[in-house]
Amino acid sequence: MRVWRMLIDRLYQRGKTRRGGSWAITALLLLFVLSGCAGGLRHESWPGMIVDGETIYAANLERVQALNAETGKLLWSFPDESDKNLRPFYSTPVLAEDYGAHGLLLIAGYKDKTVYALALGESRAERPDLLWTFAGAKGQYVGSGVVADGKFIIGNGDGSVYALDLDDGAQVWTFATKDRVWATPLVVEDTVYIASLDHTLYALDVATGAEKWKLKLGGAIATTPVFLNGALWVGDFTSKLYQVDPATHQIIWTFEAQDWLWATPVVSGTILYFADVGGHVYALDTETHRFVWDTPAFIDDVLHSRPVLNADGSRLFIAGYEKGIIHALDTQTGAEMNWGVVERNPGRLPGDLVTDGTRLYAMPILTTERIKTFDMETGQILWVYPPQNAK
Repeated sequence: MRVWRMLIDRLYQRGKTRRGGSWAITALLLLFVLSGCAGGLRHESWPGMIVDGETIYAANLERVQALNAETGKLLWSFPDESDKNLRPFYSTPVLAEDYGAHGLLLIAGYKDKTVYALALGESRAERPDLLWTFAGAKGQYVGSGVVADGKFIIGNGDGSVYALDLDDGAQVWTFATKDRVWATPLVVEDTVYIASLDHTLYALDVATGAEKWKLKLGGAIATTPVFLNGALWVGDFTSKLYQVDPATHQIIWTFEAQDWLWATPVVSGTILYFADVGGHVYALDTETHRFVWDTPAFIDDVLHSRPVLNADGSRLFIAGYEKGIIHALDTQTGAEMNWGVVERNPGRLPGDLVTDGTRLYAMPILTTERIKTFDMETGQILWVYPPQNAK
């Protein structure tokens, strides 16, 4: 494992100096496949989760699990222990609340290249039934999907985007890009926006998958576009943030960050908060194109997960990947605030942070804990899963 880690680190550093180039992508792919190896190769990267009321749905790598958000009690797991060939799961689960008797949970597998639709029970604690599967993709699922117009739309490592009928999983349409699709699609009214590693932003018709327009950008795109005040905002691996007019499909404005952009931005009013992988965090007023802070905030770590805001927008929380520390920034000044306790061996934090407004949830890797839950105000750890005293 040490040899692989050294190779990955060298490729990563070389990729940073060749912005948008194949070395960066190679390093990330190696990291994705091999990160977390111990005693053999194990997939240990990019877990994801969502919170719906008092229930967490987490792609916990080996399986997808539902837990009580307040207590961390495990409610159910998918698949059964006997179905080891289905794992791992990297793609964040998606909830389709208005389909089926009590909603559907959409899950995309990495190894078996299959989408699963689980029919939820009346109680979220009830183990769901498998409603349908889709195994028509040729590559792995890394990014998450979106529910729109009666369909589940998701990109795949084979370079295609698939739209599946939520009732039975039938393929409604597919659209091929020229490289992997890691970003979650964005749907605005009757248009779905697709970002691809082929350096292109695509606009497709939600109903048919027909291409409306496409725009070539400077580098590979792994971040999900953000729609704000009639414009699209998206970053790429050449370190550029683009403001795009969807009506004319032209670039309105660009900004070059200090390193390439992986994390999806978060929005508060007209302010766009975004981070580059080199540790710089920015707060941009999208109306004036002026930055709120005198200089970017700096976190001495790799940043490629989406940050979150607290309920009143006064704090921005962002996870450092390599050191596994969650940082809280004052949104008025960009100054780091005193929050939480730095643990001795926190693991790493590759995935997005999630909040329900009161609690902050993180999914570390390279540690025995798979979910950590914090009080959003104080940073106190409320519970971890599995429990520390679990055998």
